[in-house]
Amino acid sequence: MRAIDALREDFAQTLGFIDKCDDHIFKIKNGALFTSSAVVAFSITQNHDAIVLANLPLLLAFMYQELIYKSFQDSAIEHTTDISERIDRYLALPEAEDLLDGYNHSFGRKLQYPSVSRVFSILKNRHRWHILAFYFLLGVFSIGAFIIGRFAV
Repeated sequence: MRAIDALREDFAQTLGFIDKCDDHIFKIKNGALFTSSAVVAFSITQNHDAIVLANLPLLLAFMYQELIYKSFQDSAIEHTTDISERIDRYLALPEAEDLLDGYNHSFGRKLQYPSVSRVFSILKNRHRWHILAFYFLLGVFSIGAFIIGRFAV
């Protein structure tokens, strides 16, 4: 197999992995929304206002899970950037022989579970404010349901 063919194959596989991460992130958000709504509905129907506060640790768990997939996705995006640069170099100079120097083809097989600090460091990226905002708003909704159930009814 030629070097460029290996790069193209790896590029396609890594894009597929990025799509799977997007799908998992979408399912996690749906799960968080569904679970929050179910806990609030259960709390209201059972007249136990404090149950709704169980949403807060659940939301933290959902956010952590989403951030894990986001860290995997970020690693995959870095890998595709590296592959793209190598393919661009090949297109500019097809006889280049250093295409695979420092290249790690087994990206997916060497993916490791990220540390807790790495996971939460994703929130420091100001382009990721929407992740925190989504879970923050669900938390505010839960606290609001508790306050309304406790004091307004």
